[in-house]
Amino acid sequence: MSFTCFYPIAVFCSVVLFHLKAFHAGNEEIKYMNEKTINLAVTGLSKKVINLEEDASVDTLYQYLSESGFPVHYARNIRTSVCFDNQCRLLDIKLFWNPTGRYLGFELPEGEYLSKHDHDPFTEEEYIRLNELLSDPDLPLGNFGYNEIMMASEVPKEEIDGISGATSKDLLEYVVEGAAYTTHKLYKIIYGETRELIADWTKSSSNEEFIGLIINSGNYRDKIWGLELVKGRLWMYPEIKRLIWELAGSDDYSLSEKAINTLIPRDLEDEMFQRELMAHFSKFDYGRRNWLIQLLKNTRTVFASTVRLLNGQLLDMEVPLVVEILEIYKKNGIRDEETLKAVTELSASENKYLAAKAMEYLNTYDGNPDLYIF
Repeated sequence: MSFTCFYPIAVFCSVVLFHLKAFHAGNEEIKYMNEKTINLAVTGLSKKVINLEEDASVDTLYQYLSESGFPVHYARNIRTSVCFDNQCRLLDIKLFWNPTGRYLGFELPEGEYLSKHDHDPFTEEEYIRLNELLSDPDLPLGNFGYNEIMMASEVPKEEIDGISGATSKDLLEYVVEGAAYTTHKLYKIIYGETRELIADWTKSSSNEEFIGLIINSGNYRDKIWGLELVKGRLWMYPEIKRLIWELAGSDDYSLSEKAINTLIPRDLEDEMFQRELMAHFSKFDYGRRNWLIQLLKNTRTVFASTVRLLNGQLLDMEVPLVVEILEIYKKNGIRDEETLKAVTELSASENKYLAAKAMEYLNTYDGNPDLYIF
Protein backbone atom coordinates (compact mmCIF):
# COMPACT_ATOMS: atom_id res chain seq x y z
CA MET A 1 0.00 0.00 0.00
CA SER A 2 1.43 3.41 -0.93
CA PHE A 3 0.43 6.93 0.02
CA THR A 4 1.51 10.16 -1.64
CA CYS A 5 1.90 13.54 0.06
CA PHE A 6 0.37 16.52 -1.72
CA TYR A 7 0.98 19.08 1.02
CA PRO A 8 3.03 22.26 0.31
CA ILE A 9 6.67 21.92 1.23
CA ALA A 10 6.40 24.34 4.15
CA VAL A 11 3.74 22.19 5.79
CA PHE A 12 4.80 19.08 7.65
CA CYS A 13 3.61 15.91 5.96
CA SER A 14 2.63 13.07 8.28
CA VAL A 15 1.06 10.84 5.61
CA VAL A 16 2.34 7.29 5.42
CA LEU A 17 4.68 7.00 2.46
CA PHE A 18 5.44 3.31 2.59
CA HIS A 19 3.70 0.34 4.14
CA LEU A 20 4.89 -3.24 4.05
CA LYS A 21 2.99 -6.28 5.28
CA ALA A 22 4.55 -9.69 4.58
CA PHE A 23 3.53 -13.15 5.73
CA HIS A 24 5.99 -15.72 7.00
CA ALA A 25 4.70 -19.15 7.92
CA GLY A 26 1.33 -17.71 8.84
CA ASN A 27 2.81 -14.89 10.95
CA GLU A 28 2.52 -11.27 9.99
CA GLU A 29 5.49 -8.90 9.78
CA ILE A 30 4.43 -5.29 10.05
CA LYS A 31 6.52 -2.35 8.91
CA TYR A 32 5.63 1.29 8.26
CA MET A 33 8.21 3.67 6.80
CA ASN A 34 7.95 7.34 5.85
CA GLU A 35 9.96 9.63 3.63
CA LYS A 36 13.72 9.12 3.78
CA THR A 37 16.08 12.06 4.05
CA ILE A 38 18.89 10.25 2.23
CA ASN A 39 18.02 7.71 -0.45
CA LEU A 40 21.28 5.77 -0.56
CA ALA A 41 21.88 2.03 -0.28
CA VAL A 42 23.01 0.81 3.14
CA THR A 43 26.37 -0.96 3.03
CA GLY A 44 27.68 -0.55 6.56
CA LEU A 45 26.65 -0.49 10.20
CA SER A 46 27.96 1.27 13.25
CA LYS A 47 26.58 1.13 16.76
CA LYS A 48 26.79 2.99 20.01
CA VAL A 49 25.86 1.86 23.52
CA ILE A 50 23.44 4.30 25.12
CA ASN A 51 21.59 4.57 28.42
CA LEU A 52 18.65 6.92 28.02
CA GLU A 53 15.07 5.90 28.87
CA GLU A 54 15.03 3.94 32.13
CA ASP A 55 12.38 1.46 31.04
CA ALA A 56 14.00 0.54 27.71
CA SER A 57 16.10 -2.56 28.30
CA VAL A 58 17.87 -2.53 24.94
CA ASP A 59 20.32 0.35 24.91
CA THR A 60 22.11 0.17 21.56
CA LEU A 61 21.70 2.77 18.84
CA TYR A 62 22.44 1.53 15.33
CA GLN A 63 23.72 3.80 12.58
CA TYR A 64 23.21 2.49 9.03
CA LEU A 65 25.81 3.82 6.59
CA SER A 66 26.10 4.31 2.84
CA GLU A 67 29.15 3.27 0.83
CA SER A 68 30.50 6.80 1.26
CA GLY A 69 30.13 6.55 5.02
CA PHE A 70 27.07 8.82 5.20
CA PRO A 71 24.43 7.96 7.82
CA VAL A 72 21.30 6.82 5.96
CA HIS A 73 19.15 6.11 8.99
CA TYR A 74 19.27 5.05 12.64
CA ALA A 75 17.39 2.41 14.62
CA ARG A 76 16.73 1.17 18.16
CA ASN A 77 15.21 -2.11 19.30
CA ILE A 78 12.76 -1.25 22.05
CA ARG A 79 11.67 -3.93 24.50
CA THR A 80 9.66 -2.57 27.40
CA SER A 81 6.42 -3.27 29.23
CA VAL A 82 3.12 -1.56 28.45
CA CYS A 83 0.68 -1.86 31.35
CA PHE A 84 -3.07 -1.31 31.50
CA ASP A 85 -5.98 -2.95 33.37
CA ASN A 86 -3.42 -4.11 35.96
CA GLN A 87 -1.83 -6.31 33.32
CA CYS A 88 1.39 -5.85 31.40
CA ARG A 89 2.39 -6.89 27.92
CA LEU A 90 5.84 -6.67 26.37
CA LEU A 91 6.26 -4.00 23.72
CA ASP A 92 8.76 -5.33 21.21
CA ILE A 93 9.33 -2.89 18.35
CA LYS A 94 12.10 -1.44 16.22
CA LEU A 95 12.05 2.33 15.75
CA PHE A 96 13.76 4.17 12.90
CA TRP A 97 14.99 7.75 12.55
CA ASN A 98 16.38 9.74 9.64
CA PRO A 99 19.92 11.15 10.06
CA THR A 100 18.44 14.54 11.01
CA GLY A 101 16.63 12.94 13.95
CA ARG A 102 13.30 13.03 12.12
CA TYR A 103 11.11 9.99 12.78
CA LEU A 104 11.26 7.47 9.92
CA GLY A 105 9.08 4.52 10.90
CA PHE A 106 8.68 1.33 12.90
CA GLU A 107 8.88 -2.42 12.40
CA LEU A 108 7.57 -5.31 14.49
CA PRO A 109 9.42 -8.63 14.69
CA GLU A 110 7.85 -11.57 12.90
CA GLY A 111 4.72 -12.67 14.72
CA GLU A 112 4.64 -9.59 16.98
CA TYR A 113 1.70 -7.18 17.08
CA LEU A 114 0.52 -4.13 18.99
CA SER A 115 -2.59 -4.44 21.15
CA LYS A 116 -5.12 -2.17 22.84
CA HIS A 117 -6.35 -2.09 26.45
CA ASP A 118 -8.73 -4.98 25.81
CA HIS A 119 -5.81 -6.94 24.33
CA ASP A 120 -7.28 -6.89 20.85
CA PRO A 121 -4.56 -6.51 18.20
CA PHE A 122 -4.31 -3.31 16.19
CA THR A 123 -6.17 -3.17 12.92
CA GLU A 124 -4.39 -2.01 9.78
CA GLU A 125 -6.13 1.36 10.10
CA GLU A 126 -4.83 1.71 13.66
CA TYR A 127 -1.26 1.00 12.57
CA ILE A 128 -1.63 3.70 9.92
CA ARG A 129 -3.09 6.05 12.52
CA LEU A 130 -0.20 5.32 14.91
CA ASN A 131 2.40 6.04 12.25
CA GLU A 132 0.69 9.32 11.34
CA LEU A 133 0.69 10.41 14.99
CA LEU A 134 4.33 9.44 15.53
CA SER A 135 5.26 11.35 12.36
CA ASP A 136 4.09 14.68 13.78
CA PRO A 137 6.70 16.34 16.04
CA ASP A 138 4.30 19.15 16.96
CA LEU A 139 1.72 17.12 18.88
CA PRO A 140 1.23 18.12 22.55
CA LEU A 141 1.29 14.42 23.42
CA GLY A 142 4.53 14.68 25.36
CA ASN A 143 2.99 17.25 27.70
CA PHE A 144 0.43 14.82 29.17
CA GLY A 145 1.22 13.06 32.43
CA TYR A 146 0.99 9.35 33.25
CA ASN A 147 -2.36 9.61 35.07
CA GLU A 148 -3.93 11.50 32.17
CA ILE A 149 -2.66 8.89 29.74
CA MET A 150 -4.02 6.02 31.81
CA MET A 151 -7.42 7.72 32.15
CA ALA A 152 -7.76 8.08 28.40
CA SER A 153 -6.52 4.54 27.87
CA GLU A 154 -8.87 2.84 30.33
CA VAL A 155 -12.08 4.90 30.28
CA PRO A 156 -14.44 4.21 27.36
CA LYS A 157 -14.93 7.23 25.15
CA GLU A 158 -18.68 7.43 25.81
CA GLU A 159 -18.11 7.50 29.60
CA ILE A 160 -15.79 10.50 29.65
CA ASP A 161 -17.66 13.47 31.13
CA GLY A 162 -17.07 17.13 30.40
CA ILE A 163 -15.33 17.90 33.68
CA SER A 164 -13.15 15.06 34.95
CA GLY A 165 -12.51 13.84 31.44
CA ALA A 166 -11.76 17.15 29.72
CA THR A 167 -8.09 16.34 29.36
CA SER A 168 -8.91 12.84 28.21
CA LYS A 169 -11.14 14.19 25.49
CA ASP A 170 -8.28 16.35 24.25
CA LEU A 171 -5.85 13.47 24.49
CA LEU A 172 -8.00 11.16 22.37
CA GLU A 173 -7.21 13.39 19.38
CA TYR A 174 -3.54 12.46 19.67
CA VAL A 175 -3.57 8.74 20.39
CA VAL A 176 -4.80 5.47 18.97
CA GLU A 177 -8.04 4.88 20.88
CA GLY A 178 -7.60 2.09 23.39
CA ALA A 179 -3.80 2.36 23.14
CA ALA A 180 -3.10 5.77 24.62
CA TYR A 181 -0.26 4.55 26.79
CA THR A 182 1.44 2.71 23.93
CA THR A 183 1.14 5.78 21.68
CA HIS A 184 2.45 8.05 24.43
CA LYS A 185 5.39 5.79 25.31
CA LEU A 186 6.52 5.48 21.70
CA TYR A 187 6.13 9.21 21.12
CA LYS A 188 8.25 10.03 24.18
CA ILE A 189 11.02 7.70 23.01
CA ILE A 190 10.96 9.00 19.43
CA TYR A 191 11.12 12.67 20.45
CA GLY A 192 13.26 12.24 23.53
CA GLU A 193 17.00 12.05 24.05
CA THR A 194 17.48 9.56 21.23
CA ARG A 195 16.62 12.16 18.62
CA GLU A 196 19.17 14.61 20.05
CA LEU A 197 21.83 11.91 20.20
CA ILE A 198 21.17 11.01 16.56
CA ALA A 199 21.42 14.64 15.44
CA ASP A 200 24.71 15.06 17.31
CA TRP A 201 26.12 11.82 15.89
CA THR A 202 25.20 12.92 12.38
CA LYS A 203 26.74 16.36 12.85
CA SER A 204 30.01 14.85 14.06
CA SER A 205 30.36 12.88 10.81
CA SER A 206 29.02 15.47 8.37
CA ASN A 207 31.00 16.92 5.50
CA GLU A 208 30.09 19.37 2.74
CA GLU A 209 28.77 16.73 0.36
CA PHE A 210 26.52 15.19 2.99
CA ILE A 211 25.16 18.55 4.15
CA GLY A 212 24.39 19.36 0.52
CA LEU A 213 22.34 16.15 0.29
CA ILE A 214 20.39 17.17 3.39
CA ILE A 215 19.64 20.68 2.12
CA ASN A 216 18.66 19.26 -1.28
CA SER A 217 16.37 16.63 0.25
CA GLY A 218 12.64 16.73 -0.33
CA ASN A 219 11.56 17.29 3.27
CA TYR A 220 11.10 20.82 4.55
CA ARG A 221 12.22 20.05 8.10
CA ASP A 222 15.36 18.35 6.82
CA LYS A 223 16.22 21.37 4.70
CA ILE A 224 15.86 23.63 7.74
CA TRP A 225 18.00 21.25 9.79
CA GLY A 226 20.73 21.47 7.14
CA LEU A 227 20.49 25.27 6.98
CA GLU A 228 20.85 25.51 10.75
CA LEU A 229 23.95 23.34 10.48
CA VAL A 230 25.74 25.83 8.17
CA LYS A 231 24.40 28.99 9.82
CA GLY A 232 27.25 31.38 10.44
CA ARG A 233 29.74 28.86 9.03
CA LEU A 234 29.08 29.08 5.31
CA TRP A 235 32.71 30.03 4.71
CA MET A 236 33.56 26.43 5.63
CA TYR A 237 31.31 25.07 2.86
CA PRO A 238 32.00 26.98 -0.38
CA GLU A 239 30.09 24.51 -2.55
CA ILE A 240 26.92 25.04 -0.51
CA LYS A 241 26.82 28.76 -1.25
CA ARG A 242 25.00 28.10 -4.51
CA LEU A 243 22.29 26.21 -2.64
CA ILE A 244 21.86 29.11 -0.25
CA TRP A 245 21.31 31.77 -2.90
CA GLU A 246 19.00 29.43 -4.79
CA LEU A 247 16.91 28.78 -1.67
CA ALA A 248 16.97 32.50 -0.85
CA GLY A 249 15.20 33.08 -4.16
CA SER A 250 12.63 30.35 -3.53
CA ASP A 251 8.94 31.17 -3.90
CA ASP A 252 8.47 29.46 -0.56
CA TYR A 253 8.64 32.45 1.80
CA SER A 254 9.56 30.45 4.89
CA LEU A 255 12.36 28.58 3.13
CA SER A 256 13.68 31.78 1.58
CA GLU A 257 13.71 33.50 4.95
CA LYS A 258 15.49 30.58 6.62
CA ALA A 259 18.17 30.59 3.90
CA ILE A 260 18.80 34.32 4.30
CA ASN A 261 18.94 34.00 8.08
CA THR A 262 21.85 31.57 7.83
CA LEU A 263 24.06 34.36 6.52
CA ILE A 264 26.54 36.59 8.31
CA PRO A 265 28.28 39.69 6.84
CA ARG A 266 31.40 37.66 6.09
CA ASP A 267 29.46 35.56 3.57
CA LEU A 268 28.86 38.60 1.35
CA GLU A 269 32.58 39.22 0.91
CA ASP A 270 32.45 36.74 -1.98
CA GLU A 271 31.63 38.90 -5.04
CA MET A 272 29.74 36.20 -6.93
CA PHE A 273 27.74 35.24 -3.86
CA GLN A 274 26.82 38.86 -3.15
CA ARG A 275 25.77 39.40 -6.77
CA GLU A 276 23.66 36.23 -6.99
CA LEU A 277 22.01 36.89 -3.65
CA MET A 278 21.18 40.51 -4.48
CA ALA A 279 19.63 39.39 -7.78
CA HIS A 280 16.60 38.33 -5.70
CA PHE A 281 16.40 41.64 -3.82
CA SER A 282 13.60 43.25 -5.84
CA LYS A 283 11.12 40.42 -5.22
CA PHE A 284 11.72 40.23 -1.47
CA ASP A 285 9.35 41.66 1.09
CA TYR A 286 10.46 44.41 3.45
CA GLY A 287 11.76 42.04 6.13
CA ARG A 288 14.05 40.09 3.83
CA ARG A 289 15.30 43.22 2.07
CA ASN A 290 16.02 44.81 5.42
CA TRP A 291 18.00 41.72 6.49
CA LEU A 292 20.14 41.93 3.35
CA ILE A 293 20.70 45.64 3.85
CA GLN A 294 21.88 44.99 7.42
CA LEU A 295 24.30 42.37 6.10
CA LEU A 296 25.63 44.84 3.53
CA LYS A 297 25.96 47.46 6.22
CA ASN A 298 28.34 45.22 8.13
CA THR A 299 30.24 43.53 5.34
CA ARG A 300 33.66 44.83 4.31
CA THR A 301 32.93 45.29 0.61
CA VAL A 302 29.89 46.44 -1.34
CA PHE A 303 30.51 45.52 -4.96
CA ALA A 304 29.68 47.67 -7.99
CA SER A 305 26.91 45.32 -9.16
CA THR A 306 25.14 45.72 -5.81
CA VAL A 307 25.39 49.52 -5.92
CA ARG A 308 23.93 49.61 -9.43
CA LEU A 309 21.07 47.38 -8.37
CA LEU A 310 20.28 49.51 -5.32
CA ASN A 311 20.49 52.76 -7.27
CA GLY A 312 17.95 51.43 -9.75
CA GLN A 313 15.42 50.83 -6.96
CA LEU A 314 16.29 53.68 -4.63
CA LEU A 315 13.32 55.89 -5.54
CA ASP A 316 10.82 53.08 -4.96
CA MET A 317 12.02 51.71 -1.65
CA GLU A 318 10.69 52.32 1.85
CA VAL A 319 12.24 55.30 3.61
CA PRO A 320 14.01 53.31 6.39
CA LEU A 321 15.75 51.15 3.80
CA VAL A 322 16.83 54.16 1.73
CA VAL A 323 18.31 55.79 4.81
CA GLU A 324 20.27 52.64 5.59
CA ILE A 325 21.54 52.46 2.00
CA LEU A 326 22.74 56.06 2.18
CA GLU A 327 24.65 55.15 5.33
CA ILE A 328 26.23 52.22 3.48
CA TYR A 329 27.24 54.57 0.65
CA LYS A 330 28.85 57.00 3.09
CA LYS A 331 30.62 54.30 5.04
CA ASN A 332 32.11 52.75 1.90
CA GLY A 333 32.95 56.04 0.17
CA ILE A 334 30.65 55.32 -2.76
CA ARG A 335 30.62 58.47 -4.95
CA ASP A 336 30.28 57.37 -8.56
CA GLU A 337 28.27 59.48 -10.99
CA GLU A 338 25.33 57.08 -11.15
CA THR A 339 24.98 57.10 -7.38
CA LEU A 340 25.29 60.90 -7.20
CA LYS A 341 22.56 61.23 -9.80
CA ALA A 342 20.22 58.83 -7.96
CA VAL A 343 20.75 60.53 -4.60
CA THR A 344 20.32 63.98 -6.16
CA GLU A 345 16.87 62.89 -7.29
CA LEU A 346 16.16 61.79 -3.74
CA SER A 347 17.12 65.22 -2.42
CA ALA A 348 14.06 66.61 -4.21
CA SER A 349 11.72 64.17 -2.44
CA GLU A 350 8.53 65.49 -0.86
CA ASN A 351 9.52 63.55 2.24
CA LYS A 352 11.54 66.18 4.09
CA TYR A 353 13.34 63.63 6.24
CA LEU A 354 14.45 61.62 3.20
CA ALA A 355 15.44 64.79 1.32
CA ALA A 356 17.54 65.89 4.30
CA LYS A 357 19.29 62.51 4.44
CA ALA A 358 20.03 62.70 0.72
CA MET A 359 21.49 66.19 1.12
CA GLU A 360 23.56 64.98 4.05
CA TYR A 361 25.13 62.37 1.79
CA LEU A 362 25.67 64.85 -1.08
CA ASN A 363 27.36 67.31 1.23
CA THR A 364 30.07 64.73 1.93
CA TYR A 365 30.98 64.75 -1.79
CA ASP A 366 33.87 67.13 -2.53
CA GLY A 367 33.89 66.79 -6.33
CA ASN A 368 37.26 65.04 -6.46
CA PRO A 369 37.13 62.33 -9.22
CA ASP A 370 39.96 60.49 -7.49
CA LEU A 371 37.47 59.49 -4.79
CA TYR A 372 35.28 57.53 -7.21
CA ILE A 373 35.50 53.85 -6.43
CA PHE A 374 34.43 52.54 -9.86
